[in-house]
This record gives sequence, C-alpha cells and structure tokens, in this order.
Amino acid sequence: THYRRAIAQDPGSNAARLGLARQLVASRQLDAATRLLDEGIARSSQPGELHFALGLVAVGWVGWGFVGTSWMALAMTAVIGGVYVLGALELRRFRAATATLSEALAHIPSDLSDLGAWLARLHPSLQHPVRSRIEGQRVAMPGPALTPYLVGLLVMLGMLGTFQGAVFALEGSANLEAIRAALAAPIKGLGLAFGTSVAGVAASALLGLMSALSRRERIEVARQLDAQIATTLRPL
Repeated sequence: THYRRAIAQDPGSNAARLGLARQLVASRQLDAATRLLDEGIARSSQPGELHFALGLVAVGWVGWGFVGTSWMALAMTAVIGGVYVLGALELRRFRAATATLSEALAHIPSDLSDLGAWLARLHPSLQHPVRSRIEGQRVAMPGPALTPYLVGLLVMLGMLGTFQGAVFALEGSANLEAIRAALAAPIKGLGLAFGTSVAGVAASALLGLMSALSRRERIEVARQLDAQIATTLRPL
C-alpha cells in the first residue's frame, strides 16, 4: 500500500505510520497496529503523536470487546477515552506554545531593540514568564494545568469500573451460598471489572509519558532561553 511504501522509504515517518495504523485498526488488526506504533516510537525523534495513537489503540481495543455485550463497560471505556483525549489536547497546546519560544530563540535579530515586539511572537502564556526571566526574576515556566490531575483520574476511573463490575457480578446474590456460586461460575461483570482497569491504566501510563516528554522539552527550551539571556538578551 501507499503507507507501507512510505514507511519503507522513510522509517521515521510518523504520518505514514499513523495512516497505516488507522487502516489496521479499521480492519480489526489491533496487534499489528500496536507493533507498528511501538516500532515507530523507537525510531521517531518526536514520538508524541505515536504515543497518543498507541493509547487510543489500547482504549479502542478494550472498548471494541464490549460492543454489543455490555453497554455499561462500553460507556465507562468511552469516558476513559474522552479524559485521555482531553489531556492529550492540553499537551498538544502546551507543546505548540513551547515551539513558539524555541522558534523565537532561533531567530533573535542581531539588532534587537524592542523586547515587546520579540515577545509578541511567543504564545500568550509564555510572554510574562519570559519577560520576567529576561528582567532577572527567577520565574518558573508554566506547566500543564489539567494533565497531572487527569493522569490520576484515569486510574481512578479504571478502578471505578472494577468496583462496578464486582457489584454487577454479585447483584442479586442474597446469601453466602449464592455468592459462592456466582464466583465459581463465569461472571458477566468480569469484563467490566478488568477491561476498564486495563483501559484506565494504559491511558494513564501513556498520558503520563507524554506529559513527561512535553515537560522535558520545555525545560530544554528554558535552558536555551537562559543561555540567550546571559549573552544576546543581556542588554535588554
């Protein structure tokens, strides 16, 4: 296919891998899609998009198993997926803001005299912290606001699904013997109990990894800013 040829020509191409992964997911080849994304993460210098896609594949794989069998489990998995996407969108905006600072630092005019005009090239969330650092104040660069909370929330949602599954499995058991019989027999709620936990933990792990990579990227750009403050930006 077109995507396979593109990957053969450029093994580090994220766009080609994402396109082929979408085709594999659509044809229910989830294991192949996961292997493809894992290989891309190892090869890519900027694997953020592949991490995100891998998380979606994991959540989608769990949710697909609930289609037509358990609406409660499917709904919980959809909530986990929504929270995961919300965190990923914040990290995308966070990285875009970092990129504006990196780009501005790479193109500082040699005759820079108007600091305000240069700061206008930055994302609004970075303009005040960068100005303060240039003026000599040790101001911390802002980090993601929601993502640290969402990482923990995903795990809690998975645990909530586990508790719901246990309640569903034991529902209607009024005595000890009935409970033993329910536990000995195949339990309908086990899919909800374990499936949502897998989705929550996988999404939490990948969102946490993306958050760590995004923070590391901003820390590196902040070091470049400090280096420029000590040289090029000192007169300002």
